[in-house]
Amino acid sequence: MFLLPIEEIGRARSLFRKMDMHLALQAILAGQVEAPIYVDDVEHPHFALTWAMSRVYLAGKPGNRAAAEALRKVFSGILMREALKAGHDAYMLSYPDASWEPFIALALQEREPIQVGRQYYAFKEAKANWHSMLPSGMQVRAVDAALLAEKWHNPEYLTEEMVSERPSVEDFLAKSFGVCLTRDDEILGWCLSEYNTHHRCEVGIATRGDVRKRGLGTMLALAFVEMAEARGVARVGWHCSANNVASGATALKAGFEHVADYPAYLGWFDPALNTAQRGYFELVNDNFADALRYYEKALSMSEAPDWAYFGAGCAAAMLGQSERALAHLAKVVEHGAEDSDDFRESKFLTSLRENLAFNLLLEKLDKRDKGK
Repeated sequence: MFLLPIEEIGRARSLFRKMDMHLALQAILAGQVEAPIYVDDVEHPHFALTWAMSRVYLAGKPGNRAAAEALRKVFSGILMREALKAGHDAYMLSYPDASWEPFIALALQEREPIQVGRQYYAFKEAKANWHSMLPSGMQVRAVDAALLAEKWHNPEYLTEEMVSERPSVEDFLAKSFGVCLTRDDEILGWCLSEYNTHHRCEVGIATRGDVRKRGLGTMLALAFVEMAEARGVARVGWHCSANNVASGATALKAGFEHVADYPAYLGWFDPALNTAQRGYFELVNDNFADALRYYEKALSMSEAPDWAYFGAGCAAAMLGQSERALAHLAKVVEHGAEDSDDFRESKFLTSLRENLAFNLLLEKLDKRDKGK
């Protein structure tokens, strides 16, 4: 593949026409986000690859085996180096449609990314007045220099998100906007703009775990959209995982409408971590034999995450392989990867509740946890 010169970006623009809902991509094409664009042919490109942070985009028409090999080299070379250098250990690969999947499978077969479902929502109209939803003792504040100048107990909860897309807090304040929820000296949640481009923006939103399920995310989204409209933003988009039911529900409650479902691939650059994550994906989807296979494959690699032992134990327990499960869970205790609550509360370990060896492991965990 060939790096497209900045002055030639227009040659690739038409290849991405089916991906208008991806605003990070539109920001790249508009020159507002500095990012490389690789094509198969500079003069007459048929497909293109670009990325911003951990978001990777493929578009055009899938190529042949040689093209897949060219894509593999760029992906495993400069793309991975730049992502890791910027602190991103994972990637989300988006593409136009299912016709790309055999090509991607060929190009990234050694990486085994996980195919996931994604959803896109666009704001239509507000369904409530956020002011009437604000609990006593809490405030919705604009994210600006005055807010950041105050002393907060957990400022990083907000500032880390501000630099997830922008290179600095100062750059965010100059080019983006948002609101946050506060109580006393604590920041409880935020809703921030992402990839502001051509009177459009996307939503980044979160509320702290201890204040969830109270409608505060919906309230923040409504306050954010009010601010966006006041700034002349005509279209606000919201992306989330198809499995993230809470996020989709919050979008709908705030007045967004479901526009599209689309596929993507999720992967981690580190092979052992990626394999363990595949194990987790199979476990939560009740594919226990595949989960165990991936977990144990990860554990055979160097620098496998310790939590993979717990996952392997859960998968083996669900398959009725108690001795195998206990062997993995013993490694959990040895490595200190989980606490006793994880053992007691996991639905995957129900079959071991009356097992003497399992309860001895619990006793060891309890003693370790009390000693912390």
